[in-house]
Amino acid sequence: MNEPSTSTDSCQKLLYSIHNYSSCLPTYPPENILFNKQEDQSSRWSSMSNTPPQFIILKLQNISIVKYIKFGKYDRPHVCNLKKFKVYGGLEDDTKIELLYSGLSNNTELETFNLRHTLDNSSMIPVRYIKLEPLESWGSNFNYSLWYVELHGIDEPNIVANEITKFYQFREELLIKLCLKHFRRNHYDFATNALLHNSYVTLEHPFLSQLYETIVINGNYEMAETIMDQAINEGLLESYIDSQSFKPIWKLVKEYNNEGKKRPCMRGGHQMCMDSANGMLYLLGGWDGHKDLSDLWSFNITTNTWHCVAANVEEQGGPSPRSCHKMCIDEERKHIFVLGRYCEIQSFIGDYPQSDFYVYDIEQNIWTLICADTNVMGGPKLLFDHQMVMDSISSTIYIFGGRVVSSPSRCSNSESQKNNPDFSGFYKYHVPTNTWTCILPDTFYEIKVRDGLLTHNPQTIASRGGHCILLHSKMRRIYIFGGQRQRWAQNDPEFLWYDIETGVTQPMPLPSTSDKPPMGYTQRATIDIEHDEIYILSSLSRDKERKEDKVQNAFWVYFIKQNKWMCIYKNHNSDEKYWNKMQHLEPCPRFAYQLVYDQKNKTHYLFGGNPGKADAQNLRLDDFWELKVYRCTNHELSCRCKLLIRKIRFQEMKTKDKVAAMKFLQTSVSELVDHTDVEQTRDFQATATLLFKDDNQLDDINKQIHEWRYSLFEKLCDYFPKSMIQPKEDLINLIPL
Repeated sequence: MNEPSTSTDSCQKLLYSIHNYSSCLPTYPPENILFNKQEDQSSRWSSMSNTPPQFIILKLQNISIVKYIKFGKYDRPHVCNLKKFKVYGGLEDDTKIELLYSGLSNNTELETFNLRHTLDNSSMIPVRYIKLEPLESWGSNFNYSLWYVELHGIDEPNIVANEITKFYQFREELLIKLCLKHFRRNHYDFATNALLHNSYVTLEHPFLSQLYETIVINGNYEMAETIMDQAINEGLLESYIDSQSFKPIWKLVKEYNNEGKKRPCMRGGHQMCMDSANGMLYLLGGWDGHKDLSDLWSFNITTNTWHCVAANVEEQGGPSPRSCHKMCIDEERKHIFVLGRYCEIQSFIGDYPQSDFYVYDIEQNIWTLICADTNVMGGPKLLFDHQMVMDSISSTIYIFGGRVVSSPSRCSNSESQKNNPDFSGFYKYHVPTNTWTCILPDTFYEIKVRDGLLTHNPQTIASRGGHCILLHSKMRRIYIFGGQRQRWAQNDPEFLWYDIETGVTQPMPLPSTSDKPPMGYTQRATIDIEHDEIYILSSLSRDKERKEDKVQNAFWVYFIKQNKWMCIYKNHNSDEKYWNKMQHLEPCPRFAYQLVYDQKNKTHYLFGGNPGKADAQNLRLDDFWELKVYRCTNHELSCRCKLLIRKIRFQEMKTKDKVAAMKFLQTSVSELVDHTDVEQTRDFQATATLLFKDDNQLDDINKQIHEWRYSLFEKLCDYFPKSMIQPKEDLINLIPL
């Protein structure tokens, strides 16, 4: 799912009518989707069945550039809402141009989706007809329903007329490229040259034309290897490398020179922060299963050693023993800030605990109480399950969400109060001036409506607990992910960003499919500002369908620029015997753990947590793990390309001299194979069996060699950006039969 467009400069609501539809129930005609009557259950289109194809075709009043689509819903979840659907668009009503494949959340909120509206040459797609095709409803075997559809885009005649011209030009150029590809592959050289001369259309980037001539025409395999290395060194294959699957590698941290094995004890609810520049990790406090802790530890990444900075920081003017607090580090000034803690409010009579705020000077080894109560200074009340990040550029700390310790819900015996906890808002603290600012208070509240259903007054950013926030210092954005509020507030934006310069907030829609992290309240997130990637590790997550907690290990990567999620590690095994065997290979599922990221060495560190054992509720962990995410390197990609080239070279050699081919296989091909890899070894052995194949049985050996070479060229093209290569489609496959 794409990020919805926020531009209002040229987009406007587009008028349309119902052009055609597959079927409908008599009381639910398709015209109902023209009107947004959220409280009227009959104001919808409903198909007569869920047998495909089911569809509605909309006809726009004018040819337009449709940029996004809005869907309205009934005022409560409904089994006929579309879990999966596709949107097509074009100038004809039988259009095949896919604009969107996504799904609706089964809630009451309006949902907005960006539609694909540009082509590969950056020109826009003119549309007269929009086809909505339901694929799956939220209730299995139920008919499909649409309640309201709104289209937004550009219908200004001069702009659209220009885009129509470019659209037809794009189609003409694509057709010519398909012809050129077909002619070249089949040795129609005269037709190829004539079409190139008369059309002035280039089939591909000149670099690829050189590669084609080197491989397919000349069969110069050594030069082909050189050209591919040149492409890698010039960064032409960078987009391919970025798109490759990552491989996570867990490893228990080996602690050297640790006399007496001095290291942090078992705990959960502790806090860690990372000073990547100096290679130091810091750990403070936590809960050991019986009491809160107040010890401060440092871990040296270079020497792999723990050092107890203080067994009790309270004795040195620091914070009291605590857990569920938060801390962040100013790497420029070497200061650590600590705010919040969890405590049982029933243990305080009348005089509730205050929100103390501390800073630790790493270089001077000095703790300072900034203020005894941040609420008095205009900041938040005492919190737990909040999040905070440090912007070293502006010397500003941002704090979002969290539960208020001394809230009416925690101090009251009323069930209604307990089910409506108080959450903190969005604050920032400017360090040099010692000033607090409330960016956004928590204004969420309940309203009783008919039939006992609950609705709410939404705000720009709904506060929550157990969420993650991350700062991208270069983009000047704060990303907010996940968390939990009330059960009836789960339709708040799960993923959004806040621009710290402009104050603009933008929801980031998550795909309705399984291609997203599970929403939980104990996930941990980190960010790499060089790769523009967000990493999320989840162990305990909320299964919304079953309304139960689910323990699982999963590690996700979010590519900010591509707006794409990828799961690179998943282990749903919950068997205790299995994890006893795996205890030295990967961490068991847990919550109340901590995860930090070393930006410099691209390494995650995980410590401790609560394994959630029902028969050992006081058990906490003290295992210490590092996680490295393996990526495809330039050298490995070079070897991969050379292996492809040498395998085809071997096939061609064996048609002329099998002995020379065998020696080439044993040396030049074998040296590029990882013989410890089962798949690569099996492929190498299959290649070796080709020596025993009688090539004399081939009708035309020259034609077969051409096919081998052309196949190699196409495989190497897959490593280049789409904008550089010939079309992937084949002309012959477009002919209707």
